[in-house]
Amino acid sequence: MSVRTNWIDSDFAMLNGAPTFLTLADDARARPHDVALRLPSNWDGGVTGLEQHPNGKPNTYRADSYDTLVDSPIVIGNPAVYEFSVNNTPHRLVNIGEAGIWRGAESANDVKRITDEIYRMWESMPYDQYLFLNMITEAGGGLEHRNSTLLMSSRWDTSSRTSYLQWLGLVSHELFHAWNGKKLRPIELESFDYENEVYTESLWMVEGLTSYYADLAVHRAGLSTEDEYLEALSSHIRTLQTTPGRAIQPVALASYDAWVKYYRRDENSRNSSVSYYSKGAVLGFLLDMQIRASTGGAKTLDDLMRLLYSRFSETRGFTSNDIRSAAQQLAGVDMSRWFTKALNTTEDLDYSTALKWLGLEFFSKIERKKNGWVGLVTQTTNARTLVTEVTRDTPGQKAGFNVDDEILAIGPFRVLHNQWNERIGRATPGSELEVLVSRRGKLRQIQVKVGTKPVHRWELQSIAEPTPSQQHHRKEWLTAK
Repeated sequence: MSVRTNWIDSDFAMLNGAPTFLTLADDARARPHDVALRLPSNWDGGVTGLEQHPNGKPNTYRADSYDTLVDSPIVIGNPAVYEFSVNNTPHRLVNIGEAGIWRGAESANDVKRITDEIYRMWESMPYDQYLFLNMITEAGGGLEHRNSTLLMSSRWDTSSRTSYLQWLGLVSHELFHAWNGKKLRPIELESFDYENEVYTESLWMVEGLTSYYADLAVHRAGLSTEDEYLEALSSHIRTLQTTPGRAIQPVALASYDAWVKYYRRDENSRNSSVSYYSKGAVLGFLLDMQIRASTGGAKTLDDLMRLLYSRFSETRGFTSNDIRSAAQQLAGVDMSRWFTKALNTTEDLDYSTALKWLGLEFFSKIERKKNGWVGLVTQTTNARTLVTEVTRDTPGQKAGFNVDDEILAIGPFRVLHNQWNERIGRATPGSELEVLVSRRGKLRQIQVKVGTKPVHRWELQSIAEPTPSQQHHRKEWLTAK
């Protein structure tokens, strides 16, 4: 079960347009398309962002075009619906599978607060109505649509503070896409091509900047503490900085390669690629602070997003140069070097401007675990311990381990079920081990020098004595006021 596919069982149904509806050739795409649902007698009905059909029949809908039809998921069953209004625009949180465990009314109120905050930032609405289609199915994920989002959640998400904040972040992320990604989108994604893969270098903005704003909007809505938000931002930074592939693949290329690499991950993906979600989120933070510092706090990334939206949401898709020129206009300084370094190179990012502006620092202690470590990821299947990943620049890579090596023994002793990590962890750092592996059926001895795993916490925290201006800058950032 996923947010991209269909699901039908005795309790509910979930229909996505792309895997459900066929139409005629291109000349038919602009015509209206009608949908009628025939439901079991014990189901209340369907909920979708499609308009009700003019004939007024229940569970009958009309899409003004095939594009609208495909971009409007339908959930069917016995939903619990919570309604609220923002800027006189109706919104609904639709829970399927609530079963008395999910805190429906409370979550709907929190979703409204997030919606209020995101609308306050953008200052306009990109839709006439909006649906949060929340499938409580023990699965996970979210997918944005033109006036709705399809979410998958665990029934226990409202029972745990950590899980609930993650769910609110998902809600915020997908809602933010109604502006950034749906109305404001790269020129390559301006029209829908159902026959071919479409490539763009701008997913760092569509997904990355949305990821930056997702947790920030939750905090600005008063739903997370400052420490909780800083940890969410730190998590993006930590993910980026501990990915070896950040030194190999620029984020613009990571975006361009999404079809062929990001969604087709293999055993070497962490070594050779970077996520445009995590690096894009970090770039959003750094770009925000760069604009603030360049303008003395007069302009922010919020202003840049609104400027781009005003220019390109109704006319055409934006290009990479459009983003750069708008940012440069807003900041009042030459930002060409900043964008080139951030998007088109693998140089390490410079956090100094952002940290100085806000009076933040990284937790400085680099911990080094005392347990032995060689940088291999293994999986035990049918009592066979197989190498599934060899991390770049680690003792394991330097020793010559390969993916799919079967680990048989360390020294004279057999490695049995799930013993590898324990045995390596007990090894003395600096010692050398002789590991017997089977590689494509041929035995091989590998000498590896045991190391220790460096752990840089990449944890943002306030400096001991931030200046009044730094405190003011941080408050402006965290409250957008």
